[in-house]
Order: sequence, then structure tokens, then C-alpha cells
Amino acid sequence: MRLFLFAIGGTGSRVLKSLIMLSAAGVRPVDENGQPVPNVEIVPVIIDPHKSNEDLKRTEALLTQYRMLRQRLYGNRLNAEGFFATRFVTLREIMSDSSIQLNDTFIFNLGAVEREKFRDFIGYDTMNEANQALTSLLFADYQLENKMNIGFVGSPNIGSVALNEIKDSDEFKAFANVFNAGDRIFFISSIFGGTGAAGFPIMVKNIRQAANLDINNRDVLRRAPIGGLTVLPYFNIEHNEDRRIDKADFIVKTQSALYYYKDTLTGANDSNLNTIFYVGDQEVSKPYVYDPGEHGQRNRAHLVELVGALAPLKFAGLPISKLSDPDGFPLPTSAYEFALDKDERNVNFLTLRAATRRLVYEPLVKFHLFFLYLRTGFSCMIGQGFTEDSPKIKRDFLASQFHRTLSEDFMRAYAEWLAEMHDNNRSVNLFAMGETDMNRAITGVTTRRSLLWNKSVDNNVFKAEMNRLSRDSNYGDHSAEFKLLDLFNRAATRIIADRYENIN
Repeated sequence: MRLFLFAIGGTGSRVLKSLIMLSAAGVRPVDENGQPVPNVEIVPVIIDPHKSNEDLKRTEALLTQYRMLRQRLYGNRLNAEGFFATRFVTLREIMSDSSIQLNDTFIFNLGAVEREKFRDFIGYDTMNEANQALTSLLFADYQLENKMNIGFVGSPNIGSVALNEIKDSDEFKAFANVFNAGDRIFFISSIFGGTGAAGFPIMVKNIRQAANLDINNRDVLRRAPIGGLTVLPYFNIEHNEDRRIDKADFIVKTQSALYYYKDTLTGANDSNLNTIFYVGDQEVSKPYVYDPGEHGQRNRAHLVELVGALAPLKFAGLPISKLSDPDGFPLPTSAYEFALDKDERNVNFLTLRAATRRLVYEPLVKFHLFFLYLRTGFSCMIGQGFTEDSPKIKRDFLASQFHRTLSEDFMRAYAEWLAEMHDNNRSVNLFAMGETDMNRAITGVTTRRSLLWNKSVDNNVFKAEMNRLSRDSNYGDHSAEFKLLDLFNRAATRIIADRYENIN
């Protein structure tokens, strides 16, 4: 099954970034019985005319790094376990139609939109006087002058006009051509801004009205299982005199958009969405720097984005009987919300409800311990123990592209992601920031107590377990990179069960 994941606007990119981190840790879609869903391949597509958006650029870089690391570990194999298990691919990578020319990128090309002011895009200067007067009633002067390469700046009415052009793009045609029965579609967007609030319903409308478009798979798209994450207000912005984006408008925009979504997406008589997920937070966050787009938006990672990243995984694991009728048409829209087990400002694993803990706790803990191991223990291990078993891990491994991308690029972004969530409100304290002692690394979780003292966890414990596993394993058909990550993942599974408190 391919899950086509459309991340729209800045919030879309930020939630996708959290999904990348979860996937790197090995969090995967699971069914209602908690079993991993096999053969899931994710096709992320970022839709945002604001190409200088720092959140977009950070997410695109992470996707590129993830894809390289995953390819080196597993090749094109779909079913994998452990770190970087889920496969992410671009539209270009899965295309078979050579007549459509696409760049090998995760970003949707909006060239027809992003190079113009809105007034030029709609041909305002060529309108007659009556049409100009009508247009001026519908759009404020600053909206007409808006340069669309910085996004739609909190104006979904601009975005609704501009993004309707997507249906005529090569990217949309490529998506339609490769979409098959059994695949699913998911959207991530905010409801209180411009790009996401506009792009989500426009994209759903164009997919459901595919019968009117000159594309392949029209009937399959009309019946496609479609889910969406609608992100409600969850942050504040600094006070400003520029009224293009005003936090006072967030709630009003949200209410208006929800009524519109009810009429066009989720209503009983017009159910274009199979499933919708809602997430937001009324807790007052630290104000973000006001930036309508000119300087590149860069917001701190937030708990809402982390839990929002669980929505597409949940959607991928839902049985088709909960999404569509026997003829393949959408059932009345089902809705999901997310709640913490405890309403606290400082969130750790114990704050999450049991079902969420079961999904994320062990993978994230294993990945964090691996992060610490790469920083404090791995290089000292080369030349002894498991590194000498075939395939050998030699000293030059530290200079390889794989190791540099993993330990310097991806893990640096991981540490930055954790720090940003930790410094935000709500504060996410899954792990003790700056702590390198594995015994104290997991917030609220201690090591188990033996007869006389607590069991310890350190690099030597991992060294012994990885040496034991290596002696009993045959990695002859695998790469050194795969051996390292697989050994650590298997060792961590055993060590967590034996030496840390069980909080599941």
C-alpha cells in the first residue's frame, strides 16, 4: 500500500518532520490489534509556494537524508524492522510514464503560482472597471499585492484561487497515474492560516471530481480512501503592527473553516473525507517571531506536531471496512481527536495514554540510546568485538557518507528537534536534555532494581550484548551499516526489557 502524504504549508512541513523522526526510530503503522501493517510505502509531497520557508527546507533536507540512509540499509525492500524501517519515495521514483518530466524532489512544483503577485496571477490590470471593483471588494489591497512566493500569509481566499491550478500540473497528473486501488491519501494542514486552510479542501475536491479531469485512474481516485489531519491553533505570535497575520484572528478563522469543511468535506450528505483527525492546544505557547514570509519562517518544534504525526500512521492501519462501503465509496466521515492522559505542561512518556505509549515508547527510547551511543561509545569500539565480525566495520567507516549523514546531519537535526520541543509550551520532556548517562536519559523512568542495587545501562552493557548477538548471527549478505544498526536495535530491545522499568 502506498500512502500519498500531502503536507501543505508550514504546519504540514513541521508535522512531516516529526513523522520522519518517528519513522527513523522505527515507529510504523499498526492495525487495530497492534500488529505492523505490511508493505506500507509513504510518498510525501510538500505543497508550499513559500520555497524560502526554513521549516520546509529543514524537512526537505531530512527527507533526503532519510531516503539515502534507508536505501543503504534496506535497498528497495518494503518490509523492514527497526530504525528507518518505513520507505519514503518521491513521485519521480515511482513513475512509469516517461512523457511527464518531474524533478526528483519531495516538493510540489508551484512555479505557475509562486512567481507572481496575486493581482498579476488573476489578471487584475486587464479586468474592466466593474470586475476590478468587484475584485477589490473580495480582496484587500495588501492581498492583491501579496507576492505568492512567500505563501498566502494567512489569507485562504487567495490560496483557494491560486491552488486550484494544481489540478493542471504535471505533478498532479503523475500522482493520478501512479495511484492504484488499495492506495490511500492523507493531508496534513493547519486550519487557521492561509496555505494549509485553502489547499486541503481544494485538493480533496479535485481528487473527488477526478471524473471531470483528463487523467488516468479517474474512477479509482473518486473512491480513494482519503484522510486528513486538521491542525487547530496551537501557538501564538509576537505582537506586531502588520495586520496580515494576527493571532486574534486564529479562532475566528478556525470557526469559519470548520463550518466550511462541514459543508464540503465531512457533512453527512457530502462526505468527501473518509477520516479526519483534529489536534490543537489551548495552552499558551512561547510567542513565535512574527514573520509573514519575507525572512523565511522557522518555528520551534511542538508537541502538537509530534502527536499530529501519529495521525497518518493511524489512518494507514485502519481496516478498509471502517473507511468505505462495499462499493468503495466513503462511509460517513469518522473523526478522531487526541488527548493526553494528564493535562500537564511538562509532557513525558507517562503523560501519554497507554495506546500511544505502546506505539512510540520502545522505538523512541531505542533510537535515543543509539543517538547517545554514536556520540559516546561507537568509535571506541571499532577494531574489537562485533566490528571484527564479517562484514567488518573498519576505522574508515567513520569517514563514510553514511556515517557522516547519520551521526552529523540527521542526529544533529534530531537533537535540535528534541531541544525545540523541550523549550516550547507545552514542554516535551521525553528525554533528559544534555544527559549522556543512559541510566538517567529517560525522563520519569529508572532502571530496574536487582537484589541490592539498580541495574546499570552504559556502553559496556551494549558492547557485551552486541558482541553476543554478533557471534550468534550471520550478516554475510548484509552491509556493515545494516549490521551496526540491526545489532544495536536488537540489543536495545533486550536491554530495555531487562534493565528499565516497564511503563507499557
